[in-house]
Amino acid sequence: MRALRFDRYGPPDVLHVDEVPEPVPGEGDAKVRVHAVALNPLDAKVRAGDLRLLPIMRGPPRGLGCDFAGEVVAVGGGAGARYPGERVFGSLLPFGREGALAQFIVVSFARLLPIPDGVEDAHAAALPIAGGTALQALTEDAPLRAGQRVLITGAAGGVGHFAVQIARELGAYVVGVCSAANVDFVRALGADEVIDYAREDFTQRSDRFDIVFDAAGASSFRAARRVLTDTGRYINTLGDAAAVVATGVGAALARITSRQRAIPFMLRNQPPTWQRLIDRVRTGALRVHVERVIALEEVAGAQRQAGHARGKLIVRVNHEAGSDPGPTPV
Repeated sequence: MRALRFDRYGPPDVLHVDEVPEPVPGEGDAKVRVHAVALNPLDAKVRAGDLRLLPIMRGPPRGLGCDFAGEVVAVGGGAGARYPGERVFGSLLPFGREGALAQFIVVSFARLLPIPDGVEDAHAAALPIAGGTALQALTEDAPLRAGQRVLITGAAGGVGHFAVQIARELGAYVVGVCSAANVDFVRALGADEVIDYAREDFTQRSDRFDIVFDAAGASSFRAARRVLTDTGRYINTLGDAAAVVATGVGAALARITSRQRAIPFMLRNQPPTWQRLIDRVRTGALRVHVERVIALEEVAGAQRQAGHARGKLIVRVNHEAGSDPGPTPV
């Protein structure tokens, strides 16, 4: 089967499509024919070796990709909840050597959910990491309530475009921050106000927010404090090690010096969250924007051009069996 692989850590050029043996499911596992895989910033971090110091991280040679959708083609021994022919989606943990960017993958039953009728494979694949980050941040880690004010950076991106919609669903007043090219897009998602970051520094505004959700990793707790309310919360998706340290230090100092809070974020990426997301997509409460659909061979190029995308970039695998929604209008 064809799979995206890399033999050493490095820039996107280390990625290549290779022929590897098809995986065999064990007891409690399903073999899935992959139709769609969503690209996430996490994939680039794995490829670059940013997570190599984690003891459980398996190094190259290895595959890439976490979030997927496809069809069960076989199951391992023993009774299970999954069955051949079932459309499913889920998210692989990034620590193992076999990634989702392959024609077939083996996945534990526990990390699969059915795709409801009427939901595209590409839309289901887009949900676990990006949608899960937005949902967990705004409903669990920094719970947003109706009538509160939230500012979201990276509002047009994978996480941000979900966050804007979830915040509106929760009844908040939403201010999105994005590039000029994406202002109309973010407004169409439901933002009450949209800031072009090239024209206005949101940290210099005179109004205040109950939550600043820095989905782009574009700011810091220190910079955002002046636009937070007295009990406001800053939450950052922790794009790099410096952000992790800065948010951790800010969280510790804030507990001593004020009632404001910096909240370090760690995605739990579990099926209960995916279920909440797919239910929203099924009912139309949450829209997935697919910016572009690409082939396995185009992943390296997409990682070289990362930044300022609208919504999600989807990799098409086993196209003859899957569905291709194309760009999604908003």
